[in-house]
Amino acid sequence: MTQLSFDAGTEHAHLRLAQVLGPLPRRRTPGGGGGQGPSYPDHRSHARNIDRQLESIRDRHREREPVLGIKPELVMVIEFNRKVHDLTDEVERAGAHVLGVTGHQALAAFASDPALTAFRERCQAFHSETTAEGTPRYRSLFDAIDVVRPLEPADVIDDDVRERVAGADPAELLRVDLECWCTETRADTERRHQETRTALAHAGAGELDTSCRHDVGFSLIRADIPAGRLVEVVRTDRVSRVSLLPRPLLTRSQVRLWSHDRFPPVEPPNQRSATLAVIDSGIQAGHPLLAPAVREALAIAPFTDGADENGHGSRVASLALYGSLERALHYRQPLRPAGKLLGIRVLDHQTEFPDKTLWQPMVEEAVELAIGHGARVINLSLGDPAHPYRPPRPVAIAAALDQLARQHDVVLVVSTGNVFPGDHTGVEYAARQVTSGEHRLAPPSMAALALTVGALVPGHEQGARPARESVSVRPLGPQGTPSPVSRTGPGIEDAIKPELTAPGGTYVHDRDRKQVRTDRATGTIVGGTGGDPEHLLDTDIGTSLAAPLVSHACLRVLGRYPWLSGRAVRALVLASAEPVPQVLDADTDKAADRAQLGLSGFGRVSTERAEVSTEHRAVLLAEESMRPDQVHFYEVPVPSAFFATGRKSLTVALAFNPDTRATSLKYLASRMSVYAYRGPSVQEVQRKFTASGGEPPEALDNAKVDLQPSDKRRLLGANQAATKRWTTHRWKHPEHERLVLVVRNTSRWAAPDDPQRYALAVVLEVDESMPGLYAELRARFEALVEIETEIEI
Repeated sequence: MTQLSFDAGTEHAHLRLAQVLGPLPRRRTPGGGGGQGPSYPDHRSHARNIDRQLESIRDRHREREPVLGIKPELVMVIEFNRKVHDLTDEVERAGAHVLGVTGHQALAAFASDPALTAFRERCQAFHSETTAEGTPRYRSLFDAIDVVRPLEPADVIDDDVRERVAGADPAELLRVDLECWCTETRADTERRHQETRTALAHAGAGELDTSCRHDVGFSLIRADIPAGRLVEVVRTDRVSRVSLLPRPLLTRSQVRLWSHDRFPPVEPPNQRSATLAVIDSGIQAGHPLLAPAVREALAIAPFTDGADENGHGSRVASLALYGSLERALHYRQPLRPAGKLLGIRVLDHQTEFPDKTLWQPMVEEAVELAIGHGARVINLSLGDPAHPYRPPRPVAIAAALDQLARQHDVVLVVSTGNVFPGDHTGVEYAARQVTSGEHRLAPPSMAALALTVGALVPGHEQGARPARESVSVRPLGPQGTPSPVSRTGPGIEDAIKPELTAPGGTYVHDRDRKQVRTDRATGTIVGGTGGDPEHLLDTDIGTSLAAPLVSHACLRVLGRYPWLSGRAVRALVLASAEPVPQVLDADTDKAADRAQLGLSGFGRVSTERAEVSTEHRAVLLAEESMRPDQVHFYEVPVPSAFFATGRKSLTVALAFNPDTRATSLKYLASRMSVYAYRGPSVQEVQRKFTASGGEPPEALDNAKVDLQPSDKRRLLGANQAATKRWTTHRWKHPEHERLVLVVRNTSRWAAPDDPQRYALAVVLEVDESMPGLYAELRARFEALVEIETEIEI
């Protein structure tokens, strides 16, 4: 089969991997034994303790009276000594319905039977009965349980809300958001939502906004409630979380540095350019950087027009259209936007969401509006940093965005959110960022199908020179390292988040004041602005300015290859990532890289590497689909340059759009993996995978390429990238003349006939001092690609 470059006639365009061939008969191998030893060797004593706790919960519930006209439900918290992901089904079989999780090792469960009959019967069987193997019955569940206790207000009310309530007059109105429990039963979800509204009315609260969306696991009420009545509402046990009113990510920039007559020429975008939607504070449609690209400036109610009164949205849009601006502005280089621009306003003049409107439905509506207007890339430099994500549970707004991305094949780019300067005490910030729960991702940046973007300390050409230099004021962090402004992962089900990073600015450490603060010039990023006709550019810092640089890379890919799917765009941008310097200490470099995944993900985005190959770096891309529990195989010829002495690397990137379930801890319907083997033929790899039932065969371990991050870490997410680098020879001819890539799709709850579409990017790269490889691959690839096949697990 002949292989063509994506853009025939354009030098060093990426190459296309061929379509895989037909499947072989399906095989599965039985699951193995093993596992960890018991946490409670004296299982009878442990069973008696759990039974006493269950009995206490039952008796306490029987004595409870209605609260605010609502009969409390029996909700208990089960604390485990291991992660809860694989235990939820057993809890359900014991007669309790899982409502949600608290951290990694606790969950809340509702019991429709106040006597807890089924749960206690299983506990008694754990005490007295054994299996044929001689182990206690139901040990996998009860040995994992440390404590069973009633749900308390402290489990539901955020710390900052408790502090406000403790110091407030009972009659003082607090503006709060109340999340209600969502289950997989629509009637239960809607009932709890309505009963909470009833309780709020009885408590004298003023309801401001409400939304119940069972399909995305979203049930939220915004209300003004007397501080003295809040705990009463919580004690109905219908509420899963109470938080103070969300606030937007970023503050307004202080500095405007540019005048109209200094702008270089700005040309209109190419006709085939993709449309970018910036969902933000609006855009200044007449701004000289934006005007040539603007299609429309829209707004979501209660806003009536899409004008940017703050400048944040215009700043984000300018970076998404042009990338980093400092060099082009300084040298007056002609500019051409990488896409057409659609602005959608959801933030006010202070970059805040309206107080009386739930921000999550506004964002969802804005994304739907963008899709309806043809946007292929959607930038969201906004969110809720006041209520950081608590992994691994799904979040409703993330689920809604993932559904839209999957249904419409759009690329969502979301910033992680900001850590504020007051949260830092000095130059040693990185270790605290990856360990502090308060520095976790700001919703909606945990969305599984979105590209989530963190910030890096900017380069020396970025930002602005200060009016007066001071040795007492130094930017925090070396150039190109993770910025102290950036929030950290993981994402849903502990997926690697952020996946990508880009320059977003940094704070400064003021030694005279002994504080970390923002600066008007040092550590900033330059972008367009709006809202004030006297100024056209501002400096600012934040992950809001990093995300549009990833959006820019997506636009550039689509500008060159406009027919690609959103998955393929994601895969190429992921494959472009370059290493970020280590800032965390560990015993080995590999351990340090693992620790830093939550800060910098797979690396720093590179627009040029995403868009084109070079003579020393060849990118191959496949777009395919496979049914659940299948495996695809690709054979890539190894170019002669790989057998020469010098640095070389292999990178793989995988992007797919699994179905998602907001009400389940098994959020993704399927998981995908990619493996690389050097040496054996594709037929040999196929035979051994078939013999192992689709599992990675131990017989191929010696040929397996040690891609990092490991497959165990990568497969948790829908956006994956991994690299292996060689600094010495280590490639032998003819032993290593073949490279086989294996893509595996494992169903968790996907329908058997639901094909999973995916994109795979494979990158072969050698040092520029070595012979080139692109021309050889382009010539050889046409003849070798046809032997690729697929099998089922």
